[in-house]
Amino acid sequence: MKVPRTARKRATTTRPTRWFIVLFATLVAALSFTALPAHAETIDPDTATEKINVWVRIDKVGVPDVNVTVTGDGFEASKVTGDDGRVVIGLPGPGEYTVTADEATFPADAGFPAVNPVVKNVQAGGAEPAIFPLSPDNQPMGSTAAPTSAPQSDDDRAAESASFWRVFAAKVVTGLIFGLLIALAAIGLSLIYGTTGLNNFAHGELVTFGALMAYTFSGILGWPAWLAVIVAVVLGGAFGWVQDAAIWKPLRKRGLGLVPLMIVTIGLSLAVRYIFQFTWGPDRLVLPNDTSPFLVIGSISLKFSDVLGAVVSIVLLLAVAFVLLRTKIGKATRAVSDNRSLAAASGINVEGVIRTVWVGGAALAALSGVFIGYYQSLRWDTGASILLLIFAAVTLGGLGTAFGALIGSLVIGIFINVSTIWIPENLKYVAALVVMILILLFRPQGILGRKDRIG
Repeated sequence: MKVPRTARKRATTTRPTRWFIVLFATLVAALSFTALPAHAETIDPDTATEKINVWVRIDKVGVPDVNVTVTGDGFEASKVTGDDGRVVIGLPGPGEYTVTADEATFPADAGFPAVNPVVKNVQAGGAEPAIFPLSPDNQPMGSTAAPTSAPQSDDDRAAESASFWRVFAAKVVTGLIFGLLIALAAIGLSLIYGTTGLNNFAHGELVTFGALMAYTFSGILGWPAWLAVIVAVVLGGAFGWVQDAAIWKPLRKRGLGLVPLMIVTIGLSLAVRYIFQFTWGPDRLVLPNDTSPFLVIGSISLKFSDVLGAVVSIVLLLAVAFVLLRTKIGKATRAVSDNRSLAAASGINVEGVIRTVWVGGAALAALSGVFIGYYQSLRWDTGASILLLIFAAVTLGGLGTAFGALIGSLVIGIFINVSTIWIPENLKYVAALVVMILILLFRPQGILGRKDRIG
């Protein structure tokens, strides 16, 4: 039978269409299957380009055997913390992930997390650790509520006392390290004040500058950490030289008073701070760092950067002491600090001494910023956030005395860390300033200051 032409045309167009529909449906099903979210996926953190570090701890003491879960963008993975309380989980790519610690897996005396869950924005090349700090008193950190548990037995009180001293020892050690890092910046500030009488409110930006330089060269350009630190310190000293040559020396020659100079430092601080924010952004930055424990002594667990920062700080502080006491430039610096006019009459190049102090103080501040960046993390306002502590250390130790700045820094560093055993974390700086006021009420010149320096 002869098929009409229209029927043949309909048949020839329908068969390919059917095959196309079948092929399209198969392709969509395959793509949908591959796009299904993977649950409980495990990615090797050693080979993953993106990873997140999680640390469950009581102060610096890790809490082992805690189940940690990371979820986000269809990804889910769970791991258990090791003996140091840390775990590293590989991620499929950059993005926002939610990190949750299972409270049911906490030890009975570990307490509660300050924040749960913790949401972190994972950056390329690794992320800032998601830290779950636990309260040793079995209550949420900062809580003042009375315990609801039954009366404690002798064994419970002994265990609680042991836990307290374990946390106390860890806080004292970390406070010493933080105090040494503050001392690097405080000594430079104290020497600048001693030789010029200037309260430099832009000194915090010298600290931030060093940290940002180290981040730029090691975190962005991928230079070795040791080389990035050296370059950051050299550039920090150069930054101090430029400041003195371009701003402070001309203003000194014009005879500008100390109060107007102090106002200039405040304006310079604000200007430089927001240049940092515009250039590096407002987000928190993380220096490439190995967060695994390097030195573990009982309840004290320290990273390599913590130990290195403390050792380098001690060596440099001893070197500064040697320079001030035994070298010609050190004796000239002390002479200018004691009596600038008499030093000039004795043939000392006062401007040369001041320039040297600016370069050395800025370099020490830059190194302080680098190690503070490794100790915690850094932002465009890191130096400004600890500037009050630096001034407190200098004032507490005695204005214009380098050794007093060291003692004041150690007192401030230890106290702000130890005080968090009893007060919330966000009030620790206030507590340090209260202690400074109390000490100055009894000794206005500071710990190592002289009465003739007051005012």
